Amino acid sequence: MSATRPPDQSRTRSAYGLQWNTFRIVRPDEDRATFRNRTGLTPGDLEGTLVLDAGCGMGRYLRVVAEAGAQAVGMDLSRAVDAARDQTREWPGVSVTQGDLLRLPFAEGSFDHIYSLGVLDHTPDPRRAFLGLAKLLKPGGRIAIWVYPRERPALERIIETHRAISTRLPLGVLVPLCRVMAPVGALKRRLMASPNRLVARAGVALNLMTIGVSMHPDPEVRVCDTLDWYAPRYLSRHTIEEVRGWFAEAGLVDVVDLSRDQVYFHAGQGNGVNLAGRRPG
Repeated sequence: MSATRPPDQSRTRSAYGLQWNTFRIVRPDEDRATFRNRTGLTPGDLEGTLVLDAGCGMGRYLRVVAEAGAQAVGMDLSRAVDAARDQTREWPGVSVTQGDLLRLPFAEGSFDHIYSLGVLDHTPDPRRAFLGLAKLLKPGGRIAIWVYPRERPALERIIETHRAISTRLPLGVLVPLCRVMAPVGALKRRLMASPNRLVARAGVALNLMTIGVSMHPDPEVRVCDTLDWYAPRYLSRHTIEEVRGWFAEAGLVDVVDLSRDQVYFHAGQGNGVNLAGRRPG
C-alpha cells in the first residue's frame, strides 16, 4: 500500500517566505503588548525557561521572549526563518529552524512554554498540529494559541468567496493589490471611529465587504496583514468550543480564555479564539 501523500503546503511556504522577508516589521511596544495579551506571559514567567515559538514568522515575538531572559526556539515552515535569524542575531539564546508543525522535529517533553499565534489556522490540520505541540510540553508546561474565530454563515460565505479568488492569484499580483487596498483599511478605520452613527455604520458595512483588509494604523503593516489574510492556501476558522475540545483531548488542565478583557494596542486588532492550558504535573 502506498503512503498517504502529505498535503500540499507549497503556497503557504511561498507566501510566508515572501511576506516576512519583504515586511520585516518590528514594533517593540506593540509586539510586547500583543504577546502579553495573546500568551498571558510576563517577563517573570519567561525568565530562565525554554520556549518554542511555533510558527515564528520574522521573529518579532522571539525578540520579546529573549528580552525576558528565556532560551527560545523559533520554527517556521517557510524561508521566514531567514528574517527571524536576522532579527534575533543579538540574542545568542535564540535558535531558529525551518520545519513543519505536522512533522515536529523535537522530543516530547522538551519545553516549558509553547505559543502559536495565528499559525495553526494556516495549517492543513490545526487540531493535529495542536496535539503534536501539546506533547512537547514538560510536565507543568504551558501552551497558548490564537486562531481565527468562525464567523456567522453570511460572513463565512463572503470570506470563502474572496479567498477562492485571492489564493489563485500569483503572489506577484496579490502583493500590489494589497498595497492598493491599504487606503481602504484606513478609510474603514476612520468611518468606524466616527461619532456619527450613520457614518460608523457605513464603516461597518464596508468592513464586512472587505473583511480581510487590515485597519492597522501603519500603512505598511496594513499591507502585510492584508497579504497574510488573502495569500495562504489554508485559513480555517474555529469556535471556542472546538478549540477547548483540542485542549481536553490533549489532557491539558487550567485552561483559560485569554481573549477576555484584553486591552488592544490599537483599534482594529482582530479578535480570535485565544486559549492557554497546562500539562498536568
